[in-house]
Amino acid sequence: MYNILDVFQLLGNRMTDHPLESIPGAEAFQRIRRNKLRRYPSPERDGDRLYPLASPAAKPSFSIQQTDTIFTIGSCFARNVESALIDNGLTVTSRELDLGPIGESLGFAANFYNKYSIHSVLNEIRWALEPETFPGEDIIYPVNNGEEYADLQLGMARLKYPLDEIMDFRQRFTGVMGRVLDADVIIITLGYVETWYDNKLGIYLNVSPPQPMVNAEPERFEFRVLSFQDVLEGLEEIYALLTKHRSKPLKMLLTVSPVPLLSTFRDMDVLVANAYSKSVQRAALEQFVLNREGVDYFPSYEFVTLSNPTVAWSRGDYRHVSPDLVARIMANVVQSYIESPAGQEKEDTLEALLASARMLDKLGDSEDLFKLYDANKDVFASSAEALALFGKRYVQARDFEPAFECFEAASKLEPATPNYLERLITLCRPLRSPDAAKNLLKEHEHRFPERRDFRDRINWF
Repeated sequence: MYNILDVFQLLGNRMTDHPLESIPGAEAFQRIRRNKLRRYPSPERDGDRLYPLASPAAKPSFSIQQTDTIFTIGSCFARNVESALIDNGLTVTSRELDLGPIGESLGFAANFYNKYSIHSVLNEIRWALEPETFPGEDIIYPVNNGEEYADLQLGMARLKYPLDEIMDFRQRFTGVMGRVLDADVIIITLGYVETWYDNKLGIYLNVSPPQPMVNAEPERFEFRVLSFQDVLEGLEEIYALLTKHRSKPLKMLLTVSPVPLLSTFRDMDVLVANAYSKSVQRAALEQFVLNREGVDYFPSYEFVTLSNPTVAWSRGDYRHVSPDLVARIMANVVQSYIESPAGQEKEDTLEALLASARMLDKLGDSEDLFKLYDANKDVFASSAEALALFGKRYVQARDFEPAFECFEAASKLEPATPNYLERLITLCRPLRSPDAAKNLLKEHEHRFPERRDFRDRINWF
């Protein structure tokens, strides 16, 4: 028999049996002396690393060449990743789609690649690499009294086509998934842990079955919430499949999607359900990548959720990540992972810098905006949009000379845009330059004769 002290001792031992990491104490103190990022930022110390735009540092264990091919799969945030990588000149094979007539008829086919849980990702990779495991026509569910079909692995698009044509479409999709074999880099984005399970087929579904389908077969479908162990085992299975079938060295970049649950099937506040969903996946990834060669976690989730919400989200819905923040995140991926040509230093692209400028402008942060401009004048000099943005901010700061220079450069870059020239003319008043205004008005009349109303309003000299 155990007394209560024995029980607590056993529980304590069990809790410490499997630490995530264990190193000698002396080494831990040596480590903190090397880690310049070990202290949490405060307003007085490294605060700009957290607010307004969080910049968590990645720790790459491999590099990506400009010539590498990349395959991405996962939740809808993976589509943002794909687009940003393509914008950076990289080859993303998961976006090279040929899904036949059905795929073309359904619009943006890349949405078929949204895989919201670890098992949805695992299903598609397994079926592509081990075709004998594919369930065949059984995963095509009849809906609307058999008049249409749905593939619950590919979302809830209603397919009003003959079954053989749907299966051709399905095989094309699986064929694209097979490119995971040859890609140099695989990026997987985990979404949610709220899932549905088909007991008849013994598979997890990507989306929930329609309620009439559940009502018709109440024993067939189950709602499940994945545990830490479920997610970790799914990751392990994916890794085993890839290492078994690939001949190339495996380079994997793993992320957690910052996009929250739209709603929950759990009996709790969606805010609490979402916190669990993201936390358990983040924890499983930490365990999975530890001491695994060629496998890294990239903190896109932290980039978004730690940044100022004003710039983190677009559409005003607290769910869709701002394209500017996505651009910043992927610029960090490029800076961290992608090798530059020999002898060239890594620099932010104009797109990434402009994304930062737009976010700082949205926040009204003129001080940091001007610092960004001063540090990257040569890059911004090629963008009329950027120059106009900085010019507007200089006007608001009543610093009219640099404002004039910005709009003058913007007007030269885009001479067909009247707004830039008109801002120059109006700036002549606070600069006390009536002669310059007269000359610019003559130029305005020559370039934009139809905008006489603007010229008539200039009557202050």
